Amino acid sequence: MTGRERLLAIVGGVTAGFFGGLFGVGGGLVLIPLLTATLHFTQHEAHATSLAVIVFTAIAAGTVYALHGNVSWSTGIIAGVASMLTAPLGARLAYKLSSRALRRAFAVFMLLLALRLLWQPPHPTSEIVGFTRIALVVVVGAVTGVVSGFMGIGGGTIMVPAFTLVLGFTQQLAQGTSLLAIVGAATAGSWQHRKKGTVRAAFVPWIALGSVVAGPAVSVVVQQLPHDVLVRGFALFLIANGVYGLVGPDPKRR
Repeated sequence: MTGRERLLAIVGGVTAGFFGGLFGVGGGLVLIPLLTATLHFTQHEAHATSLAVIVFTAIAAGTVYALHGNVSWSTGIIAGVASMLTAPLGARLAYKLSSRALRRAFAVFMLLLALRLLWQPPHPTSEIVGFTRIALVVVVGAVTGVVSGFMGIGGGTIMVPAFTLVLGFTQQLAQGTSLLAIVGAATAGSWQHRKKGTVRAAFVPWIALGSVVAGPAVSVVVQQLPHDVLVRGFALFLIANGVYGLVGPDPKRR
């Protein structure tokens, strides 16, 4: 690795950590295009390396949320286990299916979620309990795992709105719980990619260095933000990524 590559890796990690801490996501939606554009990773290498870094981002930022009481441990563990079981499937599909169609479908999904959040930000409630709640969490985790393994993202863009809209979590609680859960998906997905030899291991420590510094720092600020402001900010984040997914350049395969 050159000095320039190390610097770009750290900057990419800081960017991923910033959004990870701010919105309770792994940062893969931001990191992957940075890796392909600046460090010239192939799409598979970017996905695989992103997942490996997300493990560190989620743990570092999630610790801050946990210290502020904004993690639902039962929900996060159930969703995390479900996503861990399905993430390898998504990673395997990444080598068999066109990522173009899935990326654009996921982009439309993000735009629809964003419009819903902007139209009427959800407010904390706890109406769903018992087996129904557990079943919903398992489904959310399972879907997240597949998308995570395929797209190289942590899955917070699915879990955070699901936890707020379906389970009635506050935005901070949804984001903290998401960070706990995506550790499982990112670990399982990156391991599957590693067996294919697409994780650029030399870059992981440098990217992770940036993410574990920026993630917790931003997470501290997030704990003080009003619920509605954070929800609308997350919606705008989804819109930006959704638009990029629709009009951005098609990913290249190895």
